[in-house]
Amino acid sequence: MKPGKKIFDSAQWMRNQSALFRLLIGSVFSLIVIFAGFWWVGGQIPNWGSTNQEVIASLPGDEIIASPDIIWNHALTIRASPAEIYPWLVQIGDSRAAFYSITFIENLFCMTTGECHYVNADRIHKEWQNPIRGEQGIIINYLVIQDYQPDQFVLAKNSAALPLQWTWLWYIQPLDEYFSRLIVRHRIDAPDDVPLGIFNLIMNSGYVMERGMMLGIRERAEGLIPRAYEEPLGALIWLLVFLSGIIAAIHFVKGSASWHALGVGLEVIVVLFILTFIQPPFWLRLVFLMLIAAGVAIIYWQKAVRQNNSSKSATPET
Repeated sequence: MKPGKKIFDSAQWMRNQSALFRLLIGSVFSLIVIFAGFWWVGGQIPNWGSTNQEVIASLPGDEIIASPDIIWNHALTIRASPAEIYPWLVQIGDSRAAFYSITFIENLFCMTTGECHYVNADRIHKEWQNPIRGEQGIIINYLVIQDYQPDQFVLAKNSAALPLQWTWLWYIQPLDEYFSRLIVRHRIDAPDDVPLGIFNLIMNSGYVMERGMMLGIRERAEGLIPRAYEEPLGALIWLLVFLSGIIAAIHFVKGSASWHALGVGLEVIVVLFILTFIQPPFWLRLVFLMLIAAGVAIIYWQKAVRQNNSSKSATPET
């Protein structure tokens, strides 16, 4: 490098641009990451966690809808025997044990109907272990328990009140004495008056609840009953990460921070996808939150350093 030649400072160059330009740059990068995230999630949802053998396996209820528009196969491994898992499955339903998922979201749906209220069960209820086939509803009266076999499966089917064909199966596949696979299968014939792409998008948005349900079943079957504070804590972590992204975006657009602030904002989007769709253990959620918080702290530290250097350069020498 020749003496006296200035090095291009991309961070300073970005800060010198207009707020509108920075907003445009930030929006483009954010939309790219969001699009990539939904593209990845959309590709994973139909068979999330399932093996190829589980996807093609013939399971109870498959014969009810011969050629469904949508097939979901979701699976996870549980450190429990079928006898320890099944009682939690057969008592599922809005008027009984709920769905072991995110209740404040479920109850938002109930507020629109006034016909249900979800409270996740934290124990096995003997009085809910023998539902009446074809009558016991699990989502108001739209889906009812069609069949069940102790320690093997629970199968729900739509009633005449729901204008589509839908089977929902919880199937337990024992692996050995200590471990089992829980396979959750949906087979749905979408209503004719709704475009399949729109209906599929609506269903994909509900995967968040299904993921929460499966994790909730696993925790209970393994004897790890979730504590009352865990759901609000999870929501708080999500909100704090989201707010950190807003802070980073504001600093980037205002020009008080440069590429680092944009990077933190993009990291926030990725972490929100992980928190929403993967729903990792709480210790890992806290790690993500601390990493994002550290990134925001660096934004303020860099801002303070620049202001300090500016004040020094502006002070005349004596």
